Amino acid sequence: MIVKDRKIPLKIRKLKALLRRLHHSHPKYSEVEEELAKSLAGFKGEQSLDYYLRSLPDQEYFIFHDLRLSDGAYFFQIDTLILSTSFILIIEVKNISGTLIFDPAFQQLIRTNNGMEEVFSDPIQQVNFQTFKFTEWLKNKHFPAIPIEPLVVMANSNTIIKTSLHQKLPLQSVIRSTKLLEKIYEYKETHKEEKFSKKDIRKLCNLLLNWHVPKNFDVLQRFQINRSDLLMGVHCPECKKLSMERKWGKWVCTTCSFSSRDAHKNALNDYFLLFQSSITNEQFRNFLQLPSSSIAYKLLTSMNLPHSGTKRWREYDLFFDESIE
Repeated sequence: MIVKDRKIPLKIRKLKALLRRLHHSHPKYSEVEEELAKSLAGFKGEQSLDYYLRSLPDQEYFIFHDLRLSDGAYFFQIDTLILSTSFILIIEVKNISGTLIFDPAFQQLIRTNNGMEEVFSDPIQQVNFQTFKFTEWLKNKHFPAIPIEPLVVMANSNTIIKTSLHQKLPLQSVIRSTKLLEKIYEYKETHKEEKFSKKDIRKLCNLLLNWHVPKNFDVLQRFQINRSDLLMGVHCPECKKLSMERKWGKWVCTTCSFSSRDAHKNALNDYFLLFQSSITNEQFRNFLQLPSSSIAYKLLTSMNLPHSGTKRWREYDLFFDESIE
């Protein structure tokens, strides 16, 4: 059973919004583009597991994706967590191309691709750390002790996996995605004794949902980009150009002539992702390049947004619309 579904990470949505609002000639454009490509690859790797996880019996396994918990001082994040009554599985997913060399001696993963060598953090160490943190988290929440298995899943079928000389790759904790179901059933055979009751599982599922804290960050600060560097206006849903104008009660694209009554909602989503969760009439007018405050007022009130304050100091609360790409 999928208890917490996998959604497009907020980081990816923020990076996409930033690229939409940066000119291609901006000095940080390629850096943002590269970060987005890496994030999309990671997300695609995580998604690839869904094909296998859907085959698990709903009443035996309880699945959480992209879980972020706090130990009271710091956060730790788990790609995929699978609960059962006899064991727990923590999965770290990697979607890295090229030839990968695991080097346990120096806790690193070396990738060779197109003649270039690059070093990554050791995913085995990562998932072992997550296992340690989650074990402590369960203990602090007074749950019975239960076996927790750490697993690294390599999602890219074309990746060549090696280990450094004189080091044995811990094969029990690194697999390809095609072996995931087989591995889960191996754990089931190994851990036959029930440690959690159905009541424990229900309680834990509710706790995990309540304690999950999505990761947020200031994407402009991350790349040291000023607000003044961003492009204002409304994108055309048809040609994607930033060239819509408000005419005759609707948005009209000056490039392809496509018209829309609600194209401003996409722009508001960008504002939410890039700046903040509230907006004033003046900020709305400037960001969407509207000709007057009265038009801005009509559009804002038409969306029935919660607000506080009066007249020129009124702030409208924005919400993040996950249906908007």
